Amino acid sequence: MFDCNVLVAALVVAAISTLVESGDPLIIDRNFTGQALGAIGGLSGGGATSRLLVDYQEPQRSEILDYLFVPNFGASLQLLKVEIGGDSQSTDGTESSHMHSEDDLDYNRGYEWWLMQEAKKRNPNIKLYGLPWAFPGWVGKESGSPFSYPNQTASYIAKWVEGAKTQYNLDIDYIGIWNERSSDATYVKTLRKTLDAAGFGKTEIVAKDGDSSICDDLAKDKDYADAVSVIGLHYPSDFSNYDNCYALNKPIWASEESSSYDDLNGAACWGRVITSHWVLAKFTASIMWNLVGSYYHGTNWYASSMMTAVEPWSGNYWVSPVVWATAHITQFTEIGWLYLQNGHGSGQLPNGGYYVTLVDKEGGDFTMNIVKIDLDHAPCTRPGLPSFDVSSETVTFQLSKSMGSAKQLALWHSDLQNATNGVFERWNDIQVADDGTFSLHIPVGAMFTVSTIMQGPQKGSHGVPPASVPQFPLPYSNDFSEVAESQEGKYFADQIGAFEVHADESGNKRMVQMVPELPIGWSDHGSRGPMTLIGMREWQDLYSSVKFRISSNVTYAQAAGCIANRVDQMWDDGITFCVYLNGTWTLSNGGPSQSNGNPTDVILQGNLATALKKNVWYTISLTTVTTNATGMLDSTTVFAQIPIRDIDTGFSVIGTTSWIPVEFDDFSISEAGAWVKPSAQCNNPKPGAGLAARPCARNGFSVSDMSFTLRSDWGLVHDQSGLCIQAQSSASGVSVSLQVCDASNPLQQFKNDYTRIRNTLTWVYLDNTTFNLVGEKSGVVRMGQHDGDWDQWVYFPNTHQLRNQYTANTSLGYPMCLVVTC
Repeated sequence: MFDCNVLVAALVVAAISTLVESGDPLIIDRNFTGQALGAIGGLSGGGATSRLLVDYQEPQRSEILDYLFVPNFGASLQLLKVEIGGDSQSTDGTESSHMHSEDDLDYNRGYEWWLMQEAKKRNPNIKLYGLPWAFPGWVGKESGSPFSYPNQTASYIAKWVEGAKTQYNLDIDYIGIWNERSSDATYVKTLRKTLDAAGFGKTEIVAKDGDSSICDDLAKDKDYADAVSVIGLHYPSDFSNYDNCYALNKPIWASEESSSYDDLNGAACWGRVITSHWVLAKFTASIMWNLVGSYYHGTNWYASSMMTAVEPWSGNYWVSPVVWATAHITQFTEIGWLYLQNGHGSGQLPNGGYYVTLVDKEGGDFTMNIVKIDLDHAPCTRPGLPSFDVSSETVTFQLSKSMGSAKQLALWHSDLQNATNGVFERWNDIQVADDGTFSLHIPVGAMFTVSTIMQGPQKGSHGVPPASVPQFPLPYSNDFSEVAESQEGKYFADQIGAFEVHADESGNKRMVQMVPELPIGWSDHGSRGPMTLIGMREWQDLYSSVKFRISSNVTYAQAAGCIANRVDQMWDDGITFCVYLNGTWTLSNGGPSQSNGNPTDVILQGNLATALKKNVWYTISLTTVTTNATGMLDSTTVFAQIPIRDIDTGFSVIGTTSWIPVEFDDFSISEAGAWVKPSAQCNNPKPGAGLAARPCARNGFSVSDMSFTLRSDWGLVHDQSGLCIQAQSSASGVSVSLQVCDASNPLQQFKNDYTRIRNTLTWVYLDNTTFNLVGEKSGVVRMGQHDGDWDQWVYFPNTHQLRNQYTANTSLGYPMCLVVTC
């Protein structure tokens, strides 16, 4: 079939290309200004993406914040967008609402208030933007929609804006509707009136943080359009038609995009879009999801972020090249600078790539950003790109008299396809000729900034962060006494429901499940009961223990306290022990169902000698070692050495069966069984060493012969030897081996979905072929054509393992990992 998007892409590129004949200088003229820069920003939330950041100790926590927000230091962000917590799973966890119920209000919950304060502390001019992903159920009065009672929802959002101001002295500049879900004219008009009446007339509404259909809706209703200040599109393609949006004469923002892994490819994706958006689609702001990847591997979209900070126990963090791609614009511009029109300072380079110029409307400064990325490295996770070619070239630019008389310009460079060539480095200043011309050689992979801003920008540094310690520290215990009121317990990450620390009537702090009813969800709010997790996706052999108490106001017959090991993100898998108020208990694979409180895959069940009593503390514990489980309640063994499957890996979890306020205290985890690091079976491999598969090392241990790194140039590198995986040839059935790395060798180019491979099974295939890496239960690994016992792989970054399973696959048995053989 004919692809209209390809036609649109071709027409856009052709139209821009005709503005400049090959060899003519590209004219830069501030007499031809366009719209104002809205912001380059980052997004915390959608959800719980900054969860582990708050548990970092100083000085590392402040260092991370500096890299994100301090002007002229790192990313130097101009806008911070945060989730308005809604009590429901919103990608990597749940963020607590400020109002769990209509008669509840608590501005101490969560960490987004704190994060906004820290951003403002570092940059008083940063803009703030709030958006709900979900809503507490009471807002919709059981309708399942936040728009059924618009006055109530508008008041709820206005309370959040009010809390920001009254409790934290934060002015919210922008507010959204409902992330990537429907908008509603009546609600938006009501929200505008409610904000105005509450004294927040300067808070502008962005709609709809989704697709461009909102522009058609606004065109039909003038009052609706008048209530909206900014069109917010998510993951918009530069090659789509936005005539319906242009007709509204409102700023159009890419109000969420990227979602790409934070390696050099992620930086190339980001550098491309923040340069090309104005040229191709007239977008004036870009907001990256997500700001800082501070959530466990094993939850969604690992490290799809500007920075990564997942080890609060070690203090280690990663300042990714995405930070420096951002700095190319943010350290040289300010919100309100004006874009120059295509053909007069912005456009497409003759041999592919883009350039865009922003001018200070109050003074004579200007900044030009130039990017040239090839098709192998330009794509973000979404949307897709049409096919294109780029090649290196030398381009001459000519400053018109309107640009002033600068004779020198600062030049900063990054190679976003080969980090060895440097990222965000200042090169020798450009000398401008008397006629205003200067020439610049632009190789493939380059991102350049040319600016009159000679002083100020820098590649800031806090030195080398502490060494990485991926293993979660065991033993771990927490009685919650040191946790601030209304916060989650240290290192816990809520996934279904919201767990907060509160003092009871005696002053004892405990962690309580606080969500009283099914929220109005954004994505899958989970089919299991409320739960919070902690630990590592690789764990198997654990002893976990916690006290739980069911209060006297709980009337739900299936109320229970649960503990589990080897659990995935949404509790669909994992060995789970629940004890119910009526005295029954279950041992199951997976958590209890939200619908009836019972698990669906029961291993064993039974009855206690007596029912539980309300308002009484009980200690529940679960031990899982290889193929056996033992459960205890207080000092009584409920079951011992019961056979369980040994294919699940995952977190430790505490939870319950429904939307009830079960209390938890004195949690602990420790190793169970023999935690001995396995020895490598192939030490110091040489070129020619083979590759195979064998059972993965347990419990988060990293073993040298099964540790690999995925490089952004598509090489698969064995960590210990530094050798690369190479196919014998581009044919089915041939073997793979380790060879000296050669980035130009097509037999070493193992393409994959560089973002999703850490969270889902993906193909690992030779570039420009139909052949991919496959494995067999016998341990054979070879090139195939989607055959073998498995033909997809997933990468576990904590252990550097390339596995054949992300969640348990009973047909494959125990997870197998790629290994080197000698």
